Amino acid sequence: MNIFRKLFNFFQAKANTMIDNQYELEDAIEEQLNRLKEELSYTTEHLNKVKALAIRVKNDNDEYAAKAKKSENEAVAILKKVQLNQIDIYEGDRLAREALIKKEALLAKVKATAAERDKLDYKVELLKGNVAMIQSNISDWEKELDALKAEIKIIEAEQNINKQMTHLNAQSIDDRLKFLKEKTQEFQDLKEQPDDYINLDDAVDFTLDDTVSKANEDLKKLKEELGIKNSN
Repeated sequence: MNIFRKLFNFFQAKANTMIDNQYELEDAIEEQLNRLKEELSYTTEHLNKVKALAIRVKNDNDEYAAKAKKSENEAVAILKKVQLNQIDIYEGDRLAREALIKKEALLAKVKATAAERDKLDYKVELLKGNVAMIQSNISDWEKELDALKAEIKIIEAEQNINKQMTHLNAQSIDDRLKFLKEKTQEFQDLKEQPDDYINLDDAVDFTLDDTVSKANEDLKKLKEELGIKNSN
């Protein structure tokens, strides 16, 4: 195993550990997001129920106040009839007293529902704040999750690049070593050739000498056929 492969395995192990840690963190964030979303759903549902109850209590309060005012007006109307001698004074006092008793009972309900309405309104505001806080936390965690996923993609991309570069470097070294080994073997083979081995230059010289000798013989024959004496 060459140095590049060793380095690659070392950094690959570190990168794998880093990615494993990132994946664990991603799972933890997603789990936290799920809890927050469940809490948001529950809190929102609770908020809607409290708001509905607050509206109902407010309507009851308004209704009790209106009825209390009506009972007071009835007592006034009865007393006016007494003044006009339209009703007996004793009967008028009795009817007016009943109307005012009814009024006081209604005012007690007005006071009670007003206090309940204030409590519910306060609780509504608290729940609204909780919902807003949970939504903000969800948004922050989602941003953190997006950033983490982007970081994981970068690490995975770097792993792939490092793997490719390590492969290329290792291949390049292997090719060069193979080339040098082949050249060394060729040189060794040349050294082991026999002494009577004719090299390329000797073969060329031999061919040229043979050609010249043959040409001289042909020239001599032609001169004899033509009756020309050969010169020494």
